[in-house]
Amino acid sequence: MIAAIAVSLLAVAGFILALWQTNIAGTAQHVVSTCMAGVTALFDNQLSDDAKEAAARQAGLKLLVGGLNLTWRIALALTAAGLPIALADWSGIATGAAVLGVMLRLDYIVVVSVLAFAGAKIGSRLRRADTEEHVEGGQYSSVDQFVHNLAFSGPAILKLASRLEDRMARQSSTADATQPVFVTSLARGGTTAVLNALHDAPEVATHIYRDMPFLTAPVLWNKIAGGPKRGVRRRQRAHGDGLEIDLDSPEAFEEVIWKSFWPDRYRGTSIPLWSTCDTDPEADQFLRQHMRSIIRARNIQAGPKDVLKTIYCSKNNANIARVSYLLKSFPDCRIVVPVRRPECHAESLLRQHNNFSMLQARNSFVTRYMSDIGHFEFGNLHKPFFFRGFEPEQEGTHHSDYWLHYWICAFRGLLEHKDQCIFLFQDDLRAAPQRTMEALYDMLGLSRTHQRFERYFLPKPDAATVGNFDPKRLQEARDIFYALK
Repeated sequence: MIAAIAVSLLAVAGFILALWQTNIAGTAQHVVSTCMAGVTALFDNQLSDDAKEAAARQAGLKLLVGGLNLTWRIALALTAAGLPIALADWSGIATGAAVLGVMLRLDYIVVVSVLAFAGAKIGSRLRRADTEEHVEGGQYSSVDQFVHNLAFSGPAILKLASRLEDRMARQSSTADATQPVFVTSLARGGTTAVLNALHDAPEVATHIYRDMPFLTAPVLWNKIAGGPKRGVRRRQRAHGDGLEIDLDSPEAFEEVIWKSFWPDRYRGTSIPLWSTCDTDPEADQFLRQHMRSIIRARNIQAGPKDVLKTIYCSKNNANIARVSYLLKSFPDCRIVVPVRRPECHAESLLRQHNNFSMLQARNSFVTRYMSDIGHFEFGNLHKPFFFRGFEPEQEGTHHSDYWLHYWICAFRGLLEHKDQCIFLFQDDLRAAPQRTMEALYDMLGLSRTHQRFERYFLPKPDAATVGNFDPKRLQEARDIFYALK
């Protein structure tokens, strides 16, 4: 009996060792990834029909090869398991029937299965420490990429998701979205830090990473995706600016809706501005409903004991191109514009442009991800807004004067709305974050509940190498900055 048990354990060990040495898990994962890549290509709205057909054919061929690779690995593992049994039977240590009799016993199967499961869990946890999921799309698995591409395969999918969410909302009370807050500026102006600080207000509801990729159905998607059980470790975002994020961190996803209603504006090399003549009642109604959906999602996640969230707040840098539109379509809104010293702002834009150019060159899904959520601020996807007076062809995007010129044209346009927007200066946020944010809270009618705002803003003064800029253009930019101040 003891000999039969020992031989059976050798057989199990041989089976597992053969599977491990031949990396059958990696091969199986590759087969699944290949299959998902082929299906994903069919939903990729950035591929032509010919490219989709070629991708599907290539995936089919790889799937056939992957099946053969799995077959010989399984055959080798069965051989490794059978070898100890055959040798024991031949040598007379234990008969093959006795060994198989032990292996088919229920208690033996249960004990070995539990031990194998425990070993697999320990190994999985050790591997997970080195390979955490990235919430910005840089390390999406093949399944995550498939779900993302399905959600963004066309505006119809996100609109359908919104309609399903609306049907759910009719069965429960939903707070109305009044006095929405739009935080906007050029990228790298401090909008993320301001959004994080506003997110501390108990009345405020924002988009969070947990809403991805079905952004228009945050409640429904959160239930499907696992609710609070779904999470990732906090980590620095791809910008490399020290800000840490997880699934519950606020982020800028509102642009997806604008892309859904004005897709033609994003097809050129630059994006035209929105004016009051571009008003679309259907888009406005959809956005209002979406604001209510975000408020409802955050209230459900917060629980009944917390303060009811009633104010939708978004960070959307692209809203700098549609301030006139927002003021007309949402007359009760408040627009908050962080303003950074032009030379510092332009220098930071150039750094991130170079950073994302390299990231997008290394990982095609990062490019797809940024395009889908409407982040065209920098990198190989860069599409500047066509601000009045801006001529993108004058300098290359990897030159500091390009970004300074862009800053001039953007903020010169905002001078027209000086009395209608709340301008928040980066210098003040760095020098006196508590006083500055408390003043903003008071202007927006938000509750102050012992928040400490110093953690959101860098304490050191903003500085840049002014010698990198054309002196005349730099003076023009500074004139605009002081006119706003």
